[in-house]
Amino acid sequence: MKTTTLNFLKMGLYAIMGLSVLLTSCSPEDGKDGIDGKDGAQGPAGQDGNADVLASEWQNIEWNLNSQQNFGVMLIEVKDIDLQEFITTGGVIMVYFKLILDESDTVVYSLPATLGNLYVDFALYDSTDTSGITITMSSSDNIVPSYANNPNYNVRYVLVPANVSEASGLNLNNYKEASKILGL
Repeated sequence: MKTTTLNFLKMGLYAIMGLSVLLTSCSPEDGKDGIDGKDGAQGPAGQDGNADVLASEWQNIEWNLNSQQNFGVMLIEVKDIDLQEFITTGGVIMVYFKLILDESDTVVYSLPATLGNLYVDFALYDSTDTSGITITMSSSDNIVPSYANNPNYNVRYVLVPANVSEASGLNLNNYKEASKILGL
């Protein structure tokens, strides 16, 4: 009988200890997280916002190929880039024409643009020794020479590779939008 009483006491003691542990244990919210597993391999670096976009500085107009009263041609050389291949692989070339009307009013047009009697356009220029972009301007008002070397009239090109133009879905005809997205 002594063994039976001893066994009942042990069972009672174990039951009380188990019950006290159960009632005083922490909730799941209070517990410490388990040990994290090993970190995976580092993925490839992402592409910077405009890492592959090339843009020239704003340049004054200089009629360096041809100039008449109603027609002018300016060549902007683009070195180290085959523009024909650039376009063939899906790249986009944009050229912008900026008019500074006064200190607080500037207007930027994507080319080609018609501004009253003034027409401004661009084309690729590729010869054996020079590659670039030509800016042409024509007007029936014989005012084309007045645009040359005037700081109020500037041009700029932007070369957007295919992967950037496809991924961004931006409107390249809107200079404000393009400059914000491309970081110009």
